[in-house]
Amino acid sequence: MIKYEDVSVGDELEITGMGAPGFAKLGDVVTVTKNNGKDKLHVKRDDGEEAFFALTCGAQRLKHVNS
Repeated sequence: MIKYEDVSVGDELEITGMGAPGFAKLGDVVTVTKNNGKDKLHVKRDDGEEAFFALTCGAQRLKHVNS
């Protein structure tokens, strides 16, 4: 699980937990494109498709690649 305040644009995050149905599979790696530092961030896949994760439920679906 991430903490939004500890994530920067450009960080790579792995999809974990309940995953991101319709966007990415468990274990896929995405790159942060925007982050408000509080409760919402945007990520993109290698193909450029973007999605956002918000609140605690979103944080539980992501972890830093190197953590």
